[in-house]
Amino acid sequence: MPPLMAAGGQRVPDSTALRALAFAWGFCAFLPIGVMYLSLLLMLAGLAFAPALGRRLARLPRSTVFWPMVLMLAWSVLAALAGPWTEHTPTRLFHLTRVVLVVSMGMLLEPREARAGLAGFLTAALVAALVLAVHRVWPLPPWAIWASLLTSRNNFSSGNMISMALASGICLYLALSTWPSRQQRWWVLAAAMVLAVTVALHAVSRNALLLLVLLAPVALCCRYRSWRAFGAGALAVTAVAGAMWQFAPTTKARFLELAANLQAAASGTHYGTSGGLRWRMFQEAFQGMLEHPWLGTGVGTWLPHWRTTWMAMDVDLDAETKRLFSEINNPHNDFLLAGMETGIAGLLLLAWVLWRFARLGWRQQSAPGNITVLMAVSLFVTCLVNAPLRDAALGMTLLWLLGVSVAAHRGAPHA
Repeated sequence: MPPLMAAGGQRVPDSTALRALAFAWGFCAFLPIGVMYLSLLLMLAGLAFAPALGRRLARLPRSTVFWPMVLMLAWSVLAALAGPWTEHTPTRLFHLTRVVLVVSMGMLLEPREARAGLAGFLTAALVAALVLAVHRVWPLPPWAIWASLLTSRNNFSSGNMISMALASGICLYLALSTWPSRQQRWWVLAAAMVLAVTVALHAVSRNALLLLVLLAPVALCCRYRSWRAFGAGALAVTAVAGAMWQFAPTTKARFLELAANLQAAASGTHYGTSGGLRWRMFQEAFQGMLEHPWLGTGVGTWLPHWRTTWMAMDVDLDAETKRLFSEINNPHNDFLLAGMETGIAGLLLLAWVLWRFARLGWRQQSAPGNITVLMAVSLFVTCLVNAPLRDAALGMTLLWLLGVSVAAHRGAPHA
């Protein structure tokens, strides 16, 4: 594919080095967080010496999704300046700035470079599934390179399964599209099924399991864009959820556990569980937003508030576990975190940013555009039950891939 034409008729050449770096970052999606940060630094260096960097940068302000991100960041800075300044405020501002930076880095790529990044991500998902399959037959040593993939250890383990569920949804969409040949579509569909089964059998993350169910109808709607597709999507949700409930005991146990946790927490009797803890954090963040609806409680105020609130509660936990739970630096909901710290406007701005990405992708009516929709939906769902914007282990590569997906369909009328 020839390079795109920039403003004024000048060609914007792509870069072999950037294609390699993009593929490498996508391939590192399931590797330790340190490797991801190394990928970020290498990509920054690659972009600094990229062909036509000035024209790449000049393109950003013309994107319909760039200024919503900037406005979200500007509002957070305003809330930080207007509210109390805590020891955590600089860290929160850094994470919010990182969101805009990482997404913009993805958008700076040329289409061929962007497709290399997406190819690296899908390849990594299949390699990760292969590692898990081998581990079931022949236990692998607990090396750091795949330790978070083999066992549920931290947020990065959840991020691995979330990423794999997303990769499954993308492969399903590609299998339904007219992009590959008929024979290739069968291979891509097989890849989607392999990734879906891997998530269903191995994921402890309810976020990943939820995505696995929801992305199937989204893929169908993106491909066929009709009420029939919506109905087929509803049937797909029912079928996938039923199969997971029946044949994946871990899935069934996790959701039954969540229901019991929430019932105990709602009655005010027990918060010392995964579901109960989240319920209590949701309550605190929501209450903080209601009490400070305009500019919030202040950027970086969540953790000091949560420490005080949690340690004052009478919870049936040992002292060390209770102390560890008091150090959770987000309420496992990016919308409520934004709402509490920056007010209702902050929450709405975050929702608007993700909506703009989904709308941009939907209007492209192309394979790369529909991948943008799948990415935006995945981030929206993840923001409801986790903090991908706050936690780099969960969201940094997903945010970069969101920008990459936009770059892959650049040149369309609404890009």
